[in-house]
Amino acid sequence: MDMLSFVPWLITVITLVGAWWWGRHRPPPHTPAPTMPVASSAISQHDARGDDVLDYIDIGVLLVHADGVVVTYNRAAVELLELPPHAHGQSIMSLVRDHQFDEFVRHSITHREYHDMRYTQRNLARTLQISTRPMTHQHLEYTVVLVRDVTHISQLERARRDMVASVSHELRTPLASLKLLSETIITSPPPEIAHRMARRISEEVDTLTRLVNDLHDLSRIEAGRVALQMSPHPPLRLVERAIERIQPQAESHHITLAHTIVNDLPDVLVDAGRVDQILLNLMHNAVKFTPDQGHITIDAHLINIPYEGAYTLTPPADHATGEWVLFCVTDTGVGIAKEHLDRVFERFYKVDQARTRGSGTGLGLAIARHLVEGHGGRIWVISTVGQGTTFAFTLPTA
Repeated sequence: MDMLSFVPWLITVITLVGAWWWGRHRPPPHTPAPTMPVASSAISQHDARGDDVLDYIDIGVLLVHADGVVVTYNRAAVELLELPPHAHGQSIMSLVRDHQFDEFVRHSITHREYHDMRYTQRNLARTLQISTRPMTHQHLEYTVVLVRDVTHISQLERARRDMVASVSHELRTPLASLKLLSETIITSPPPEIAHRMARRISEEVDTLTRLVNDLHDLSRIEAGRVALQMSPHPPLRLVERAIERIQPQAESHHITLAHTIVNDLPDVLVDAGRVDQILLNLMHNAVKFTPDQGHITIDAHLINIPYEGAYTLTPPADHATGEWVLFCVTDTGVGIAKEHLDRVFERFYKVDQARTRGSGTGLGLAIARHLVEGHGGRIWVISTVGQGTTFAFTLPTA
């Protein structure tokens, strides 16, 4: 997390705490200033919290005395740290029951320094940003503990790290091959070997180009920078066009392509170019996982949701209601094990490299999912190991 974005929060909260504390404890007019208060008297004044200004901000605030006792706190702190109803006058350890949290706050109290840390609540799988800021009021030392939920930010950071690691891994193999092949050609090998090396270089460049193009597409789609050009299109024509484009690849492995789509289906309201991309990604995936002499079938039919059809093709429970065209791409390939089914649409997730024909970027299914959902539909997978796989997705009718 960029700590610079956190600074305005800190300044605002500390200012509010100081103003609130002074408003509660300033001496009344025309009366002598009170003697130096002790922590117990401060605590006794806050047995009832009331509607304080601090309750109206979404960052947790605790005011902790130098002896480690909590003087006051706001509603956000209660929610984020799961504090008991009456936390005043208790120590941090007794409230949070976590040695790491307690040591962190005590270290800040002892050294009177600004400190920050990430704190993971294992019971809630939540990540909190904890900051401590010392302050002095009427000669008494306090520490303001600020608590902010950064679970989403942590997840984004983890996704970014995973993305960089995955891209680095995907780039490493073709780049290493290019290096080796180019060094071989430099040594002036016989013409037939040089020709074979040049062909391999061309294939590796194609692999890198696909990876870059897929990354570019996925980044634009996820950022919402792809505008779908929606218009009515016949489902039969969309499927026939996809089959024409994938036919050479299938024929090279003696795989039969067929469709069972009738011509009287209603048009779908889609971006035809993006539906081509969806179908080609699914069919390319099917070719990779289908042995020679296998079969790939594309089907489409009209459904109404709530859907009353076969159990295996039942759309997800949260699918939007109404009239949709259900497309299915079914192969007779090696199938996908049950433990992988929930992850096949993740970026760079590859089920079993050893059983595939050729390599891919691991982005095709992620792109297909985003494009289908961009049309308002859903995509899911049904598979049995050794018997084949069906990818099903829905598109809206026109």
